[in-house]
Formats: sequence, C-alpha cells, structure tokens
Amino acid sequence: MKKNQHMILLASALFLANVTAPVYADDHVSNSESDYKTRQHSDPVANSEKHLLAFKRELKITNDQEQAWNTYAEKTRSNVKDIRDRTNEAMHDQPQTAPERFDRHIALMKERLASFEKMDEALKQLYAALTPEQKAIADRHFSRLRH
Repeated sequence: MKKNQHMILLASALFLANVTAPVYADDHVSNSESDYKTRQHSDPVANSEKHLLAFKRELKITNDQEQAWNTYAEKTRSNVKDIRDRTNEAMHDQPQTAPERFDRHIALMKERLASFEKMDEALKQLYAALTPEQKAIADRHFSRLRH
C-alpha cells in the first residue's frame, strides 16, 4: 500500500512538471522497463528546467519578451519545487485510515490546483507578449495538457 501511495504522489509531481512543459519529439523514448523506472524516479525540477529551456528556444523569446518569460519560468520552477516538496512530505505522513488517506489526497490536489492558478496569470502575461507566430507555438505546446 505504501508503495502505491509513493507512486501516486510521485506521479502527481511528475504530472505538474510534464504539464508545464511537455516532452518534445527529440527526447529519447524507450519502452524498456529500466528506462521507464528511471523516468519515474527522475527529479521533476530537473525535468521542468530541461523543458523550459526547450520551450524558450522553440518560442525564440526576444529581449523585449524576456521579462514576461522570466516571470512565467520562475512561477513554473517555484510551483514544480513546491509540488515536489509537498509530495515528498506527504510520502512520510502515515495516515492509518482510508478517510485519512483520502483527505490527504484531496489536500494535495487542492494544492496542485492552487499552483496551476498561480501559473495561469504568468502564462497569460507571457502569452500577451508573444507574436502571432509564437502564440501558435504556445497553443500547440499547451494542447498536450493531460487532465
């Protein structure tokens, strides 16, 4: 049971990292079990940095857009770190009953929602600073959001 809780919480952190910056086609994809386990236990903060860098390159952020980009990127970094830290803390919490576990899961989901809401404003500010071509790239980028 504890292993399942660990996997659910880790998946939540990885979900946020992947939602904020989806994996690009040039990333290595493998179906081997060892590669899957490596990706499952990789650091979501490091993953988000990699994806932010690729997204910035793809958008071709200009000097005039740098401020909006930096705000968006910092919110993303901060939120991924917060989710990772909260998830790690929750893994050490040992609720004994099903209702306690369910309450903890609800609390984590509410925290994730709050993180997305914080990022929403920064994304809107960045989007407003983009050219039509960059907006098309961002639209494709965020079309990969998973629910």
